[in-house]
Amino acid sequence: MTAPIAPWPRPAFRPTGRRAAITLIAFADEDVLKARPDLGLHDAVPKTAPTAALDLRIHHYADSPSWIDGWRTGALRNIAAQQLDNLDLLDAASCCYSITVEVDNPTDLTHLQLAWAVATMLADAGTCATLDAYACNWLSGPALASLSPHRPFTISQEVSLIAETEPTPGFGHPVHTRGMIKFGQPDLITGVPADRIQDTAQILNHLARMLAEGHILVPGQQLRFDGSRTLAVTTYAPDTTTPDVNLNNDALLLVEL
Repeated sequence: MTAPIAPWPRPAFRPTGRRAAITLIAFADEDVLKARPDLGLHDAVPKTAPTAALDLRIHHYADSPSWIDGWRTGALRNIAAQQLDNLDLLDAASCCYSITVEVDNPTDLTHLQLAWAVATMLADAGTCATLDAYACNWLSGPALASLSPHRPFTISQEVSLIAETEPTPGFGHPVHTRGMIKFGQPDLITGVPADRIQDTAQILNHLARMLAEGHILVPGQQLRFDGSRTLAVTTYAPDTTTPDVNLNNDALLLVEL
């Protein structure tokens, strides 16, 4: 008998009324589901996974060339070049699948497990590369197919931490998350000098994990780290001194006091 898949929990869950969403884009050179129309999800996801919220679609290049190319060109292609061994299969792909799950106020993270289970099955069937659209991360087909459904939740596999190379005058190097919408939470951004990027990224990783678990940050809070740094939580509103890093989510700005 196959062991049941344990839900990824949110032990500190508090209701926020926000919607959580995940979108994965999986590329292939043919419709890999033709030979495998039954996904067989019952053995690959927790019993409580919101399967009714799953939106799985195939997009053919002949029908949507600009939409498909939008996922594998520009900045996303630059990331793919860093994270994938070979872009030839990605370039040759004649179709892709969009895997979307959206849920309101999730008390656990089974919606993420559901989306990844579908992507894993597609990779096992032949997709060559999959993009986590909100986190802007790529996984090759073999790497995705090897993921165990019993793996524990890991924040670094769900959220990206980005340190912008160009500083903004009066703000510093923007350091921020991408992907917190997957938990129905705001992304986090702050500005620091170059020599504080690494420890600031560790702080944001810690806070991202807390938010994923269900903790809440709101403007007006002050956070103390290492006994020496205090960060004030404020609303992120790009302006002439606060850079716009093109987040596909709202965000909280952490200001050092």
